[in-house]
Amino acid sequence: MRRIILALAVVSLVATLSFAGNGGHLLINNDNFNGNSADIDTVSSSGSLALMATVQTNGFGSGGGYFAAPRNAVGQNLKCFFVSDNGSSDIAAFKIPSLARVSTNFSNPALAGSLGIGLATSPNGKFLYSAWSGSDNIAVLAIASDCSLTLVGSPVSQPDEVADITISHDGKVLVTSYPNIGGAQAYKLNPSTGAMTPLGGEFVMSSLSGCSVGCFPTAIDGDNSDKNWIFGNATLAGPYSVQLTLSPTGFTGGTVTNYPSSGLQNVETPWLSPAARTGSGNIYLGASGFGSFYPAGIIVGTYSAGTITYNSATGAPSGTYYAGNVQTIGATGTGSPITQISSNSSAVNTVTSYTVSGTTLTTAHSLTTSSSGSYAFSTNGVSH
Repeated sequence: MRRIILALAVVSLVATLSFAGNGGHLLINNDNFNGNSADIDTVSSSGSLALMATVQTNGFGSGGGYFAAPRNAVGQNLKCFFVSDNGSSDIAAFKIPSLARVSTNFSNPALAGSLGIGLATSPNGKFLYSAWSGSDNIAVLAIASDCSLTLVGSPVSQPDEVADITISHDGKVLVTSYPNIGGAQAYKLNPSTGAMTPLGGEFVMSSLSGCSVGCFPTAIDGDNSDKNWIFGNATLAGPYSVQLTLSPTGFTGGTVTNYPSSGLQNVETPWLSPAARTGSGNIYLGASGFGSFYPAGIIVGTYSAGTITYNSATGAPSGTYYAGNVQTIGATGTGSPITQISSNSSAVNTVTSYTVSGTTLTTAHSLTTSSSGSYAFSTNGVSH
């Protein structure tokens, strides 16, 4: 399933906005063919949604993208956010809270976006890590005080059309997936220089017994131990996720979890609740689906130290053709409210919010994005 899912929450995006409880913001990469843009939505603690602003990237999207890649990121201690343009192979940078775009988008002849450009910032705000599916490499970009970007060193070559990347909470590890060849790679990060050092070699998922139907790893999440990593699995053979264990010398093995009673398909985007990141709690798995015969929605599981137990499933809104990732807006416990973005067959994109009680989801609100005609599938959320 070669499409992209992305959006990212912006914390304290506008200083004058105030939210009680677990409110926050959501940033959505619209991935437009004809002039890309990003929506910024507000999300209240009860799940109410409202469009706050739309910003233009001065670049072009690809209209669908690639395997749940994270195409937005927030950095420089919440002073900047970034939106990738797959079609024009560049990255737009914006200042917080003014939302002003840096005059020149970042681009480089050695870097090509094609299907997707995945983004992740270091926790110290110094570096933006970027994965380029067209040129099969990962580039480290330094973030300046004015939010502009500069390439650091040489891009690191990858064996696949890489786009999905995730950085650990402490900034020590970057993990990427190889969806076409069924692999994963971890890197040790230098917080001062941004340098990436491989932790062992590529882990080949066909070595796992549960991958007999094929494992095509997509989006990634991990808990605060830096040891346990969860991957989506872009297959219509069943709803699966893959959990791998990371040691100081690389990935050592893992397990595959199947969710047959969920009724959903094509699980591409895992997301841990705040409680699960620090021990045990809910995990939300975004099922992207694929048309009317492969339903999309959200799987809710209980997570503990890399082990997932299925609890419940909620289908995406009627008419959904594809759906994107799940994001927690709340900062504690279950992360309630949570959101998922979905699209119908005409590429009209809608964000739906849910409140969470235990492992049960209740629909709270929905909001159509400002643009249509291109699939925009991913969201990340952080509370105020």
